[in-house]
Amino acid sequence: MAILVLNEDELRQTVTIAEAIDTVEAAFAAIAEGRMNVPGRFGLNLPSVRGAVEIKGTYLDEAPYFVIKVSSTFLDNPSINLPPQSEVTAVFDAATGFPVALMFDNGFLTQMRAGAAGALAAEYLANKTLDRVAIIGTGNQAYIQLKTLIMVRNLRSVVVWGRDPMKADTFAGGIVEDHDMNIEIAPSIESAVRDADLIITATSSEHPLIRADWLKPGVHITAIGSTSPSKQELYPDVLARADVIIVDKFSQCAAMGEIHHAMEAGVITKSKIQGELGHLILGTIPGRTTPEQITVADLTGLNVQDSAIATLALEKALFLGLGQRI
Repeated sequence: MAILVLNEDELRQTVTIAEAIDTVEAAFAAIAEGRMNVPGRFGLNLPSVRGAVEIKGTYLDEAPYFVIKVSSTFLDNPSINLPPQSEVTAVFDAATGFPVALMFDNGFLTQMRAGAAGALAAEYLANKTLDRVAIIGTGNQAYIQLKTLIMVRNLRSVVVWGRDPMKADTFAGGIVEDHDMNIEIAPSIESAVRDADLIITATSSEHPLIRADWLKPGVHITAIGSTSPSKQELYPDVLARADVIIVDKFSQCAAMGEIHHAMEAGVITKSKIQGELGHLILGTIPGRTTPEQITVADLTGLNVQDSAIATLALEKALFLGLGQRI
């Protein structure tokens, strides 16, 4: 029996942004229809080395494969010249249970999945014309969010804010080089978002960054940084002011997303949430109905979509002849 081994460089040759968006859109619909088997996750803590490991498994009904993903965070790794985070995705034959492939993607597939989810939130919630887009954050996910957004909307100008001015400058330079786009660096978060038609927050902040009275009517916000109960990017009054709130998964967002903080603060209740993005994609719930509405997408990240992305990557790798068999 041979197993196909794929590294990050090879996987980057398999999944395009357009394909990721289509695949994640189909996965959102499958989740809404109850066709995803998600048994849950479990974790291992290694406090002596400041390490944590999370293991997740997913299966889409009638798919040829099921997927197990192992995500590790070891905070002391940079001291020995290693990145703090790593991921391995194992793909198994759904008919026999035997392993088919090992993907050492180092988070690439997860980044693509999250970027695609952000693009879909914009596609289904943002106004068609976006004169000004604000990006809060300068990391890899902020960069991917912007690259995927370009696939669903024409952008006239982009403004970016980051805590580190040098990183913000590097971020802006990379976007200009890749897309020849009009981009500026904002001196503050408020100045970045005041006139924005769409705001993307992609930070690891544990303190709220954006206030409700900074927002203009019609703005859409895609918040993706709140992936644990301690993280927060929006003040609760943003959720209170929003006309439409869509989440990727209510139970997950209520436990650790932006709505978690707003509900905990008592400024919104469950009835304020329109529903999940998968149902919006299927057309079973309404989204934006007027240009003046303020819309918010609270995206905490659905690992169940890794199964769809990994399957696509494997099929493309087989077609292209990538990887090594062991």
